[in-house]
Amino acid sequence: GNVGFVSQSAAYTLDEARPFMEEACSWLQNQAGLDVALLLGHWDLKNSGAAESMDMPRWYEEMAALPGCREFNERGMLKFVMGHTHCNDPHPRGKVGAGFRVAGWGMEGCGNFGVPIIDTTGGRVRFWYFDTSSDARYDSVLACVKKQGWRNCTQMATSWLDEPIPKEAVVAV
Repeated sequence: GNVGFVSQSAAYTLDEARPFMEEACSWLQNQAGLDVALLLGHWDLKNSGAAESMDMPRWYEEMAALPGCREFNERGMLKFVMGHTHCNDPHPRGKVGAGFRVAGWGMEGCGNFGVPIIDTTGGRVRFWYFDTSSDARYDSVLACVKKQGWRNCTQMATSWLDEPIPKEAVVAV
């Protein structure tokens, strides 16, 4: 595929994590064919369980400044997904076009439940969100996907992101 994934637990301090962050960004940069880098983590808020500066919006900023990740960020192809607050929504902490929260899986919170899909085919990066927060929505999405596959059911989804992938790929060093 053309997506590189890097995840973190936020259990360690930024100083403890930095060597691994640098290694991960270097790894991303050295993978031929990667168009998009996706950072994954649980915590969406500071002082909510993550070590200092390790909540995802802040960690994204730290990663975006590191060689290897910086190049993805400059092309608009460094994205992140976070959880914790039980809501599904794009850009809840700013970072329009980069950050997405997918943590509404039936627990108390925003009351939403759904299926996020990232799609990097056709020279684009898309983030689809299928709302399945009611029995009727769940049943109709499931029936469509079973019968036609998810790609033929996107009329039932909300597009959180649809951007072209820049043609100048990150060059492996």
